[in-house]
Amino acid sequence: MTVLTALAGLYDRLAEKGEVAAPGYAPAKISFELVLSPDGEPLELADIRDISGKKAQPRELEAPALEGARAAGIKPMFLWDKTAYALGVVNVAGKGAAPEPGQGRRTADEHAAFVQVHKQLLAGTDDPGLLALLAFLDLWQPEMFAARGFPLDALDQNIVFRLKGEYRHLHDRPAARTIWGAADGGEDQDGMCLVTGQAAPLARLHPMLRGVPGAQSSGASLVSFNLSAFESYGHSQGANAPVSKAASFAYTTALNWLLTNQTARMADTSTPVEVEDQTAPGGRRRLYLADTTVVFWADASGVGEAAAAAAEDALFSFLSPPDDASEALKIRAVLEDILRGRPLQDADPHLDRATRMYLLGLAPNAARLAVRFWLVDSFGNLARHAAQHWEDLNIDPPDRRGPPRPKWLVEETALQGKSDNVSPRLGGEVMRAILTGQPYPRTLLSGVVQRVRADGEINGRRAAICKAVVNRAQRFNTEQEDVPVALDRQNTNPAYRLGRLFAMLESAQSAALPGLNATIKDRYFAAACATPRRVFPLLNKNAVHHLAQLRKTDKGGLAHWMETEIAEIWAGLNDDLPSACRLEEQGRFIAGYYHQRYTKKNAAGEATPEATESETSIDFEGEN
Repeated sequence: MTVLTALAGLYDRLAEKGEVAAPGYAPAKISFELVLSPDGEPLELADIRDISGKKAQPRELEAPALEGARAAGIKPMFLWDKTAYALGVVNVAGKGAAPEPGQGRRTADEHAAFVQVHKQLLAGTDDPGLLALLAFLDLWQPEMFAARGFPLDALDQNIVFRLKGEYRHLHDRPAARTIWGAADGGEDQDGMCLVTGQAAPLARLHPMLRGVPGAQSSGASLVSFNLSAFESYGHSQGANAPVSKAASFAYTTALNWLLTNQTARMADTSTPVEVEDQTAPGGRRRLYLADTTVVFWADASGVGEAAAAAAEDALFSFLSPPDDASEALKIRAVLEDILRGRPLQDADPHLDRATRMYLLGLAPNAARLAVRFWLVDSFGNLARHAAQHWEDLNIDPPDRRGPPRPKWLVEETALQGKSDNVSPRLGGEVMRAILTGQPYPRTLLSGVVQRVRADGEINGRRAAICKAVVNRAQRFNTEQEDVPVALDRQNTNPAYRLGRLFAMLESAQSAALPGLNATIKDRYFAAACATPRRVFPLLNKNAVHHLAQLRKTDKGGLAHWMETEIAEIWAGLNDDLPSACRLEEQGRFIAGYYHQRYTKKNAAGEATPEATESETSIDFEGEN
């Protein structure tokens, strides 16, 4: 199933529940409403902005929408618009000065177009509210704004109209919806819609999409042909990929609903519609991963609405676990049950493995949106892949910051841990690997190794990434996984043992020379990880000196333990030291270092002297 077809199906599902706008309507940011008397007298310009926060914010109301975007031309909205169009006034005060109503260079033309369009569309109506608007347009003069003392904050804001004594706005009246639904420019080209397979008027321009961070604030397009180089066979704009007006409205409305986390109150005309901040990380069907925005939804056909909603909530929890440790433990338990093949109904009776899921990854691309990935799979397969992802990232001791979210994984590769510094396309590639169970991108491992070599920080997340990338690649090459979950003293992999050895050599230096500003990790880690043959002989020679110094103090027992541990690691290095380590071997080196350095108990259950309380991560299961 194509992206547009699946989104159009989602629109139908949402429309049945009244959660999305009707055809021809879309959410609009409205700040004021003009109250009219039945004979068109403007009674009040009321402020309807949301004042729950520190600053008054426009409310998002379902309002008639234009085809495409309003750019440089004059193109009035229907039954709502900015004060320039609706009232013929704008703020003419200079920057920093108090607002002042007046007319700009083309304000008169904009207002005249607004009046003309409404007189044309509302001609012959007998609806009292629409007749009141026509009467208002006949008597209104821009000078009346200041004369009637209307609030200056309304200048340049969007306004709607309401008849006195009624709550609903004029654009919500049945007569207005009928008129707007029948409005047709008369120049639309008919053709076969690629989404529905039926002949219908084609959309020349598709509605704009918003809510993708990094895209244009005015909106971006998923389907557009804005240059002649993109057109072919004499077709222009939307005719190159014919999609009907109804289908283009359906798929864009559904996608905007996913991107902006719209609440399910579109059909309720008794109260204003609220829409959550599109930049917020919340949203049960939306995730952010570097430059990639991931939206997903379930197909309720065949399984029912309850199963679809349960699958969406469960998948969100798998991909974006909560910070609360107890809740994350519950999710881990469910995923472990999935790997063992236990029924999903044990976790939630509404879950159904056969529920079809759709996942779309989008990234900004100037005025358009780039599709990073498009996946269609059953919930059962996605849950199994998510469970394997958690298992691959399982490491002991775990990172104190909780289970790693995909967003945090890619940020470990970025300078200063900022999403803006993540390599392009990495977010989409990582999410695709998680959802499909395919090998993680090698660029994820190279990014982590580069950050470790640059800043020297080795934490649970970075070690887990090294383990996961290496082991999953090994698994797909039909080779045995060789990076363990916890410290493995029997592991004979040279790179892993060298990582352990480096941790012990660093511990010996720190114990012998307390208060050092920089250890061998700060000076030699990058070289030891990449070219061990050149570095380890020198490091071992220094360690002999450090242990000798330590024996002269009251820490002789610690020196003996360290010397025994180092000898045990050396004994497992049967061959010569590698002259150079490949990327995967450097990942094993980092994992070995992390296990040796931060494991509090050895194989016999005895506390290791080098693992201090400040160095050891808090166990995810609550054990110290």
